Amino acid sequence: MLQRCGPILPLEESAKEGSFRTMDTDLQASVARLLRALAQMSSARAVTLRSIAQAGSPMDLVAVSGVNTQACARIARAQPDCGVCASALRTGTMQSDDTACGCVRELDADSCATRQVVAVALKHKDRPCGVLSLFFEDADAAGQLPAGFLELLPPLAEMVGAAMENGVGAGGDLYTSVMRERNLLANEVHDSLAQHLTSIRMRTSLLRGAVAAQEQERAAQYLKEIDESLAVAQSRVRQIITDFRAPMDAPRLLPALQYAVEQLHGASGVPIELVCQVGEPRLSPYEEMQLFYIAREALTNALKHSQAGCVRLALDEQPGAYELLVEDDGVGFDDTRAAEHGHFGLHIMRERAQRIGAIFEVQRREHGGTRVRLRLPAHTDSGEALQ
Repeated sequence: MLQRCGPILPLEESAKEGSFRTMDTDLQASVARLLRALAQMSSARAVTLRSIAQAGSPMDLVAVSGVNTQACARIARAQPDCGVCASALRTGTMQSDDTACGCVRELDADSCATRQVVAVALKHKDRPCGVLSLFFEDADAAGQLPAGFLELLPPLAEMVGAAMENGVGAGGDLYTSVMRERNLLANEVHDSLAQHLTSIRMRTSLLRGAVAAQEQERAAQYLKEIDESLAVAQSRVRQIITDFRAPMDAPRLLPALQYAVEQLHGASGVPIELVCQVGEPRLSPYEEMQLFYIAREALTNALKHSQAGCVRLALDEQPGAYELLVEDDGVGFDDTRAAEHGHFGLHIMRERAQRIGAIFEVQRREHGGTRVRLRLPAHTDSGEALQ
């Protein structure tokens, strides 16, 4: 039985092929061309591509060829037990049948009868994620297909399934990454500026009272405190803008770190030693981005605040983890100054570390200077953390 529900993106009335949901524009165009080619090669009257969110969920229409707008609307969502498509999904194989399921009846309402349907499951990592279906007018269509055509369908379906799932996953990852960065920015703006704005408001009220009482000395003191708070707030805004605007200047972590070291050395004149004891780390793009930002922030703070004569950046692979170190030979870490003025960007670095499950520490070095240490669990190829 067909369930007529779910959002449908309209096609032009004259369109005979189209794509609806879950895919970006480039993938939509490629899938539409593929379905059209399959219809032409096999003489199928129509070809449909459906996706499922999980086993047992309804089958949502993703792309079609040879189906008009009205029929698309009627077959937009099929129940998980609908006909040969459901059978292909359930078994994870290719199936054919001449039974008139709900989709067949809806398609036949506008044109000639469908006599046979061939359906093949789409797979991603051995998990069914959708179904590719070809609708034929001839009852013996499968036996009349070009040589090798049926053998081509299962591997082709796996490729389409992988492309669809990766496209959806990439979109989800991007959305998650953007939301994480937005939350990080919002928290930093709140934590960095709220106390200064509150202080300014309080001092403004006191200044107004001192002016009304003609107490010039007290008014001058309040005005000085307001000016200092404004200067600190302006500095924090500039730092936040710098942190969130600056790009990762290379597509991978190690070249990006090398480029950042060269830039910071050129701007400061302070020697920066880069020591890398690993090959290419097995990290996700998001983890690499966060590590890069933490390393650059730590380097920037060392050059700006520590009065260091030299700085060292090291990336090493320990048993079960990657370790990032930024060390300097400067004046050392001052907890009070860091708390009062936001030096070292501790809040941003700690939150970035937390987002990737890393341990973050800032320590005074025994012989002077500061050490920033980050320890990130390494992962296997399957994505599990090494113990």
